[in-house]
Amino acid sequence: MKFKHFLVLAAFMTVALFSCSEESQLDEDLDDIKSFLSTNHISAEKYQNIYYEVLKEGTGDQCEAGDIVAFKYTLWSISDTTVVIDKSTNKAFTCTLPATIPNSEGEIITGLQIGLTTMKVGGISRFYIPSPYAYGSKEINGETYANLLFEVELCEIKTYGSKH
Repeated sequence: MKFKHFLVLAAFMTVALFSCSEESQLDEDLDDIKSFLSTNHISAEKYQNIYYEVLKEGTGDQCEAGDIVAFKYTLWSISDTTVVIDKSTNKAFTCTLPATIPNSEGEIITGLQIGLTTMKVGGISRFYIPSPYAYGSKEINGETYANLLFEVELCEIKTYGSKH
């Protein structure tokens, strides 16, 4: 009986520790992003733990959850913005927001999904995304817990969700 209580307690402590470490990682990442923004004299708004900077206001429809959108992007790690990690070429990436429906090109990270909903068609924005909203502990370009910088152009809303 005591062993059973020990197992329950151990499981509870593991979950609590994981939750705390995830929260502390987010806090650390948000501090790093704020420091990056300050050092580079960037004025950005915060929305759902994502910082975003509007470079060009779109004139089209507002992007919303449920939409299928096409966008172009360039991706850097905030720790080294001289190296482009990934970039869409001439073809725009298409996904459903939120990206719960798999498509031929795959799904996109949570932070990018959140960021896209701040945009209008034709707009260009930069999103500063903490690692828990990106790839977390997975390695990206030789770095774990990478805070990411996406520059995104929202090209079109291919199919409108039910909120429009």
